[in-house]
Amino acid sequence: MNKSGLFHVAVSILVLVTAVPALADEPKTENKLIGTWKLVSAKYNGQESKLPETSTTLKHITPTQMMWLTYDSEGKVTRGAGGSYTLKGDDFTDTPEYGVGPDFGIVKGQTHTFKCKVEGNKWYHTGKLANGLEIEEVWERVEKK
Repeated sequence: MNKSGLFHVAVSILVLVTAVPALADEPKTENKLIGTWKLVSAKYNGQESKLPETSTTLKHITPTQMMWLTYDSEGKVTRGAGGSYTLKGDDFTDTPEYGVGPDFGIVKGQTHTFKCKVEGNKWYHTGKLANGLEIEEVWERVEKK
């Protein structure tokens, strides 16, 4: 390798060595919602909703996507929706882009904004759907077994 090539390699290493600590010092926001959640209680338009004992509703949150689904005692998915979301502070905004079931048409392509609060293993999710339906849900984190 000639002197010019060696000089470029040395400069590249110097840039990397000085840049890596700077990146490590950048503040990182932790998304406490990432994971799988089970719906444990809900109110819709102020009315307590009795959750069916024969079905389960889960919500899966990744760094970029959310998806909720309900399945019956045989494991058959009966309804669900998913798509992109944003989380800024305690504002959770989602836009369902795909789904199944009788209520998917109500939420498809609509943007919904909620307030969220995580306390321990509980996620409190309140707000309105685009059609005005008021939602107060409590989700519980599903832990690994």
